[in-house]
Amino acid sequence: MNIVEYLSTVELIDCQGRTTHRLTLLLDGRVRVRTGAVEATVDPTTRTTDPPTRRLGRGEYGHDQVIDVACTMTVDGPAGTPNGLGRR
Repeated sequence: MNIVEYLSTVELIDCQGRTTHRLTLLLDGRVRVRTGAVEATVDPTTRTTDPPTRRLGRGEYGHDQVIDVACTMTVDGPAGTPNGLGRR
């Protein structure tokens, strides 16, 4: 069983339909962000990235916009699914 298949994931796409960012809500409440070959983790409680020097902006999305999306993934989901777990 691959647990990643069951985690909540959001893809940001550009105006031509290409995926620019893939955000995945991790079990510990942090959000993994992949953009191209670059990967970082966002802590929504502090709005920081690990590694701390990583800037997540790319294409049509600025760094702060990506952080905002990561933070909204941790808000309670529909029908009592806390922290968005169970949504896909």
